[in-house]
Amino acid sequence: IGAGVVGCAVARELARYRLKTGVLEKELDVACGNSSRNTGMLHAGFTYKPGTLKAECAVEGNQEFDQVAAELGIPFKRTGKLVVGFTDHDRENILKYKAIGEQNGVKGMRMIDKEEIHRIDPNAGGEFAMFVPSSGILDPMAYTIALAENACQNGVEFFFDREVTAIRRLSEEDVYLVETPKGIFRTRWVINCAGMFASKISAMLGYPDYPVKGFKGEYFILDKKAGAFLSIPVYPAPNDNGGFATHATPTVDGNVLVGPDSYVTEDWEDYKVTKEHLDGLIADGSKMFKQMKRDYFIRNFAGIRWKRYDPETGAILDFKLESDENHPHTVNLVGIESPGVTCALPLARR
Repeated sequence: IGAGVVGCAVARELARYRLKTGVLEKELDVACGNSSRNTGMLHAGFTYKPGTLKAECAVEGNQEFDQVAAELGIPFKRTGKLVVGFTDHDRENILKYKAIGEQNGVKGMRMIDKEEIHRIDPNAGGEFAMFVPSSGILDPMAYTIALAENACQNGVEFFFDREVTAIRRLSEEDVYLVETPKGIFRTRWVINCAGMFASKISAMLGYPDYPVKGFKGEYFILDKKAGAFLSIPVYPAPNDNGGFATHATPTVDGNVLVGPDSYVTEDWEDYKVTKEHLDGLIADGSKMFKQMKRDYFIRNFAGIRWKRYDPETGAILDFKLESDENHPHTVNLVGIESPGVTCALPLARR
């Protein structure tokens, strides 16, 4: 259930076996949710708590991606990344996450001074930085489409405009009836890859309706004229919780994305952009990228990271991937947000 990047990655993995596999998707195509509303980064894995599924899958997904991109024929550049700082507190946080990255198995990270930042990219801001050579950029929509097409070529069927409204188990037949407005699907196994709606599907399967919170971020897309001035993603020092404020990222098509900011939204598909937040992107983005000019603005968009959290403490929780005998023949994935694009195939294998 779900034809985002994780659902399509799972479909591709299942296509390696002699199975009859169907993907149900409520939209009219793949990648209509957050799989197409993100920065398009191949993350290295240095901000995720050691030992978590998020950290493990990010590093694994990063290290294999040259081969994956070649197999699928999608554009990908291992550009590296600059994580820049301006203050002593920035330096402390960068060093803290450098140590976490090394514990997670991220290779080659090193601290550099302003002079070396300028040599790597003269338009990057910052007094000092951590250079992360393993980071890269890709087109997340093209990647999701390629996963889906590869699955489809190998026998997986995709059913669009099929929002799942109910799931019932016929225990005597050992099958599930998955209801949609356009018919009922009988299946022996159900895998929940519903992204932002994964908690709802989780509850239909008998698992908890896990609490999730939407962290919305807005972006500017800059013209390719701006792309001529940026060769590497430039991120600010991570905050105390490992999150990032506004960053500047070149795309594989030659544009530049500036964003996202981050604020909580209650609406499931609240993709509107606002003057207040776009003005904030201009102020913050100018610190990262010296060519942040209004002349280059061509579009804007928003995405929402639906994070699983602890309602008592507010703490953001790890990806949830579960399967147990109390819910036979099901696999449940909830809270798969950033770095979901990087983690999609490692999650699919698990």
